[in-house]
Amino acid sequence: MVTAKESNDIPPQEAKKTIAIVQILRLGDIIQTIQTAKSLREQHGDKYQLLLIARKQFATPLKNLIDEVFDECITVDLKDLVLKSDKVNLENTQKNIKALTSKINSHHIDVCINLSYSKTANYLMSIIDAKHRIGPFYDQEANIVIKDKWSQYLYANVLETSLNSYNLVDLYKLIIGITPKENTENTIKRSARNKVFVHPFASDKKKVWNEGKWVEVLFKFLKDNEEKSVHLVGAKGDLDAAAKILNNPLLASYKERIHNLVGNKSIAELKDLLDDDSMFIGHDSMVSHLASLKRVPIITISLGPVRTSETVPYIAGAYNLSPQTKCFPCKPDTACDFYQCHADIPYQPVNEVLSQVARGEEVTNGSLNKALSHFHLNSININKTSYNSLGILSLEPVLENEASYEDTLKKFFEITWCFLINELEGKNPIPKISDKTHQKLLKDMQGLQQLFELSEFGKKYSRYILEEISAETPNLNKIKEFSKKVDEIDRLSDIISETYPQLSPIINYGKVSRANLHGENLVELTESSFYSFHDQSSATSVMYELCERTLTLNQKNKNSNNQTTIR
Repeated sequence: MVTAKESNDIPPQEAKKTIAIVQILRLGDIIQTIQTAKSLREQHGDKYQLLLIARKQFATPLKNLIDEVFDECITVDLKDLVLKSDKVNLENTQKNIKALTSKINSHHIDVCINLSYSKTANYLMSIIDAKHRIGPFYDQEANIVIKDKWSQYLYANVLETSLNSYNLVDLYKLIIGITPKENTENTIKRSARNKVFVHPFASDKKKVWNEGKWVEVLFKFLKDNEEKSVHLVGAKGDLDAAAKILNNPLLASYKERIHNLVGNKSIAELKDLLDDDSMFIGHDSMVSHLASLKRVPIITISLGPVRTSETVPYIAGAYNLSPQTKCFPCKPDTACDFYQCHADIPYQPVNEVLSQVARGEEVTNGSLNKALSHFHLNSININKTSYNSLGILSLEPVLENEASYEDTLKKFFEITWCFLINELEGKNPIPKISDKTHQKLLKDMQGLQQLFELSEFGKKYSRYILEEISAETPNLNKIKEFSKKVDEIDRLSDIISETYPQLSPIINYGKVSRANLHGENLVELTESSFYSFHDQSSATSVMYELCERTLTLNQKNKNSNNQTTIR
């Protein structure tokens, strides 16, 4: 038996450090956060206590999935936190905020990570007592603060441009510090499937095909595949749209093979239904992410404001179809009357991809061109997810078309940011580009040259400030003069961004970086400014080299099918 004195000599077991993740967005975002947390567990085991802070209405239906990874989930009901005008409700709101803060802060959080990127989440981060904060939060003067580089990247690019090529799960991993690597188990199990789960709905009408297109796909599929069945899934709010599909006369002969599950299955029940004889097709939604957890074959159709690289289900082997429409993807608040991107995806290629996947076949350029005419394929992108050499999930083209200008830039940016922030250097194939893209890249090199020179000036004047501060008798007027030059460089960068909007990811990142300089005195802040301009200079240099090599090698191999790789 251990005495009291002896027990004092036994060192207490070191308490696990607590990592809290704030994710107050919707169902799909929570599933992506769960996938990120699983990777953290795989890399570090049970070394950390994981705490999820999520909205009650979205976390409750996903409780079973959350409990598989997180030690605890604290739910937030935003209705209880909204300030009301009358005195009674104001007092209740204050009590609710205080109670929530007390509950969260009782956990002695070591690191709190914001993966939500909303004003509400930023304010919530500000009242959480944590030793370290990652991601955006507000300081006491209500200024946005973002300290880590990957969160700065996400804030500057994902929210502002359409040139991000990273899946959100990979971005979450990079923010947290999880080393990217290929997960061979996170791959779709390909085999013939007889049950097709269809989710033809979305919260935004710009994201969803009209019912007529889905009727055409289902009619042709059921007609050509007599042994297969369709299972329509969705929420109660989708019942009217489901009725329009199911009551269409074209499908009258196949009603015995169409099962309507809309509005009568919970998320847990739906997950259990996705078995080894199932596959999924639908729009960008929570259901597609749910399907990735069960490793069933997945086909998603991206329309409107959907950014395919960011939201495609996080699993290798999934297919994505998107339009080549110039305005795709649009912003959520962009008005649209014609929906050209919807028209640019015919039902024929959707049906062909669906049929091939349901038969357990690999969808290839040859199989598509054999089954379809050029007119069916010339306005559509068909991509497949796979891990690249850095262990990051990427979308790779199935059709052997020339890479679009936007896709070429996205690949360049993917290489640039990984090298700049994490010093990761991967191998990527030189894209086959058109003459039009060739000319655009030549113009981009002029903008990159200008931006590089501006960045070098930023480094120079930051260095001048440091040298003046270090002098025995610093000249305040000179310091002010050099500081004005630094401010002028930011204004000139904005002009470059207007002339070369495709370079805005680098410029936006630099501005966010300099708005969050590290340091407690002028010397430290100026050093931070120098390194910010250095990062911007390095990014432009890498992009310039990638453009130069691509143009040179494409010109050299214009009539050759040889593929070369770049580092």
